[in-house]
Amino acid sequence: MKKLLFIFPLFLFAKDSILSNLQIKKLNLNKKYTIQDSQQTKKSWINPVMLQYSINQNNSLHTTKITTQNFAITLNQPIFKSGAIIYSIKYANDNKNYNLKELELKKNSLVKEALSLAIDYKINSFNEDILKLNIDNAKIDVKRKKEQYQNGTLDLSFLNNAIIALNSLKLSMQDLKMNALNLNYSFKNISDMSIQNVNTTLFKIISFNKYLQNNIELNALKKESKINSDLYKMQVGNTLFTVFVNASYNIQKTSYSKNSPSFQDDTNNFYSVGIGVSLPIDFTAGEKRQKAKISYLTSKLDILQKKRELKNSFTNTLKQIKYIQNKIKIYQQNIKLYNELISTTKDSIKAGNATMDDLETLQNTKKTNYINIEILKLQIQKLLLNLYYKTTLFSN
Repeated sequence: MKKLLFIFPLFLFAKDSILSNLQIKKLNLNKKYTIQDSQQTKKSWINPVMLQYSINQNNSLHTTKITTQNFAITLNQPIFKSGAIIYSIKYANDNKNYNLKELELKKNSLVKEALSLAIDYKINSFNEDILKLNIDNAKIDVKRKKEQYQNGTLDLSFLNNAIIALNSLKLSMQDLKMNALNLNYSFKNISDMSIQNVNTTLFKIISFNKYLQNNIELNALKKESKINSDLYKMQVGNTLFTVFVNASYNIQKTSYSKNSPSFQDDTNNFYSVGIGVSLPIDFTAGEKRQKAKISYLTSKLDILQKKRELKNSFTNTLKQIKYIQNKIKIYQQNIKLYNELISTTKDSIKAGNATMDDLETLQNTKKTNYINIEILKLQIQKLLLNLYYKTTLFSN
């Protein structure tokens, strides 16, 4: 079987370094929140210990004021819920891992956005270079047609069209400069780096299997499937019997305003400890279990569907890259052709059959082919980036 291939990043900077300090701080806080939320969920099966204090006064003995203080510590805690406690702890861990995967994908998405803007900015810059060369050629064309018109060998309409074409190119240059401004503006919203300094040649090929194993979306769905499994088992356990303990310790102090042999201050300490069993009678328990089971089974199908989508997306990307590589070959063939034309033109100049303007036009056109190849290489990088940021390899 033919191996499917994929890309591997060659970052010259740490992945997070392209993000602004503000973005990094926010993402780190989100991570801390996720961890704390998991710790809270993990302990949610533990009931709170209740502390209670009260003080009362009365004069039921008429001449004697009685002050009673009570302090109590009570606990009512399930210690066995037919597996529900164990799976609630597993749920907390699996849910944390799922949320951390989602946060990692969010961070990667921001980095991908910054890199995508940087690639577009460089493509825009290359297009400016091409346009400058085309403007130079257009100026040569206007100059040539102007001379021909003045010599009476060319109709004015041809000169007019050449001037219009030159002005159109100049207007397009302003559009490119505006686009560069907007790209830089968007980049600065998420990064403190200079967009010109971002490395945009980042990837090489690795196996598709490695891509699949490290895919964040797929791994997140696997975590989600575990979560649904935990919830299903928790639901089953919650419908079965529960063993619980209850305990309390009480301190009661009674004071009398006028002590007498009959009424002396006293302190009374006592405790109680017990164990019990409860069994809920829930007439919707069966439906709850079935709903939880269906959610779990659905999540298993989601994993299979995601694998299918990833394979199709990966294969489609490789095909697009192949077409771009074919375009590169065409430009490379054009360069060979222009090399021959340039060589012939130089000979023609020596013979007086061509001008330096003709040579410059050919050299400028040849340069545009080189630049177009660089643009196509960046388009390949962008295609790979759109897939690669969804893997954990992007974090390395």
